[in-house]
Amino acid sequence: MEEPKKRWRLLALVAMGLVIVGLLSLGSSAWATPGQKQAQQSVPFKTVDKTVVHPGDEVVFTITLPNPGPGVWNNVVIIDRMDPWLRIDDIETTPAADDVDVVGQTITVSYNTVNPGTTVVVKIYCTVREIASPGREIPNQCCLWIDADAKACSDVSLEVEEEFVPEMGSLLLLGSGLAGLAGYAGMKWRVRKK
Repeated sequence: MEEPKKRWRLLALVAMGLVIVGLLSLGSSAWATPGQKQAQQSVPFKTVDKTVVHPGDEVVFTITLPNPGPGVWNNVVIIDRMDPWLRIDDIETTPAADDVDVVGQTITVSYNTVNPGTTVVVKIYCTVREIASPGREIPNQCCLWIDADAKACSDVSLEVEEEFVPEMGSLLLLGSGLAGLAGYAGMKWRVRKK
């Protein structure tokens, strides 16, 4: 009677080991939410609604330029260079821009005049391309020109994060360990009934 007990104890230890190894191989990233990184900006007039993205995610860049006065801004040009990993979907300007031009991945928004007390807001809607590689940083820069004089640039960056997908080997290992524990528990339960 002692020999079968030793075998079942050994089976239980092996099954518990398989469960532990399976859980460890899944890693803590399976249950964690990706942390948000702060956007790095040289001059904070350009922001982004999220800085950690996945392929296929929609992203909104917002450029905010208030003219506190006292003078009128003439010939205001905002040039934004979007990374090729982003697809430009739409552009909204408030107040309406005199000209919006998109050439490749470069967006140019022009205003003839911006009066004191007016805040220019440009929203650029983009989608992260499906082919964006995980772990890649997507830099983005926007520059402001007034009367052909460069005033400031603002940088933001996105990080493409990979969706967690457990490996088949890990799931097989975890499942076999759980099956072994269930079998051991069933045998123990059967022994008690006798």
